[in-house]
Amino acid sequence: MTRALPLLLLGVVRPISAQTVRTTPAASSTATPVAVPAVQRTRPVVATVDPLDAWVVTRFRGAHLLVDSAVTLTSLASLASNGPLPRVESARAGRDSDTLLAVHFSARRDAPMMQILSRARLVGANGTIVPVTVRVLQRRLFRAPRVPAAKVDVESQWRYGWAYLVVLPHDNDRPAGRYRSWLLLPTTSP
Repeated sequence: MTRALPLLLLGVVRPISAQTVRTTPAASSTATPVAVPAVQRTRPVVATVDPLDAWVVTRFRGAHLLVDSAVTLTSLASLASNGPLPRVESARAGRDSDTLLAVHFSARRDAPMMQILSRARLVGANGTIVPVTVRVLQRRLFRAPRVPAAKVDVESQWRYGWAYLVVLPHDNDRPAGRYRSWLLLPTTSP
C-alpha cells in the first residue's frame, strides 16, 4: 500500500474500496448494470507511473510529455555550449543513493543538454564545481505552457523543457536537500 500512495495522490489509482466491476447479463441488452465489489476480484488493476513523468506533470501544470528525440553526440556537444545548464529542482534522500530531479528549458525541442547514462558534475551557487559526480538515469522531453490556458496549436504559448533524473552516492555528511538550485555540468568522461 505504501508504494501505491503516491499513485493515489496523483489520482492515477483508486483505492480498492472505491473500485467496482460492472457486469451485464448476456441474455438481455436492456438490463441495468450490476455493481460487484472489487474485493471479489482476484487482482486489482494498478497503473504504473514513471517517477520522472509524475514529477513533470505535478511540477508544471498543463505540461505535455513528448517523445524523446535522437541526438548525436556531435550535435549534442555543439548545442550544449549554447544552452542553459539543467538546474536541480528537487532532491530525495535514499539509503544507498540520493536522487536529484533537474530541468532546463530550451528554444529547440531537439536540444537536450545530457544523454541518458552520461555523467555530470554539480556546480554550486557560487560557481564552484564540486568533486561529486552524478549519473543521468532518465530524461524526459516535455512542453509547458508559457501563459494560462495556452492553446495547443499556438507554438508561441509553449516552452520546451528537458527533465532529468540523476543519482549520486548517498553520504550522511551531505544531505541531498543542499543540492536544490545547483546546476548540472555535463562531462565528457564516461
